[in-house]
Order: sequence, then structure tokens, then C-alpha cells
Amino acid sequence: MKNNVKESAAFYREMARLVPVTTGIRILYLGCGTGLEIDEIFKLNSTARVTGIDLSEKMLEILRSKYKDKNGDLNLIAGSYFEVELPLEGFDVAISVQSMHHFGQEQKLSLYRKVFAV
Repeated sequence: MKNNVKESAAFYREMARLVPVTTGIRILYLGCGTGLEIDEIFKLNSTARVTGIDLSEKMLEILRSKYKDKNGDLNLIAGSYFEVELPLEGFDVAISVQSMHHFGQEQKLSLYRKVFAV
């Protein structure tokens, strides 16, 4: 998307600006895919620690390969964020882009409660 839609690049930059710039910020990234959003976040928050969850192992592999140098700061989990047990260490920010619209209100509320708990 980033390469095909001119407005998308601006969107990802703007989204990244919404994440506070804080040393070691802990981000829960639901539906992370190949990390288009995190590309911009890492530009502003180079010390961010990200836990990303996505259904596609193939997409996670692409994300891993882009950030080999972030081994300890990138925890990627293959699975449904509705079913995966979230790490209990807590997070400063939770993000999800172009993923939540697939679900109904009850599913979203259940997920929001789960995310809020950590």
C-alpha cells in the first residue's frame, strides 16, 4: 500500500506522530502485517519495544527480516489477537491500523477489555 497510494505514506507518518516519543516505549501492535506503521514509528522512536500480533506468519517473516537489528525489541506472535494470550509486562500504547473494521462491536469490546487489562 505504501508504494501504491501516495496518501498512504503521509498517513503512516501522521499515525507515527500520535505515538509519544519516549525512550523504551512499549507498543502493542494488533494486526501488524509487514510493519508499514512501525517503519515510521521506529524513525521517531528508535528505542521502541514492539509486540506485534498477526495471523500471517509470512507477513511476520517479512517484518522480522526488515528489523533483524531489533531482535530484543521486536516480539512477533503469529495468531489471532482475540485468542493469543497477551504478554503481562504491560504496554504504553496499543495500535491497530486497517484491521479492526473486520469485527463487530461485541468482538471489539471484548478485545478492548483484554488490551486494557495489560
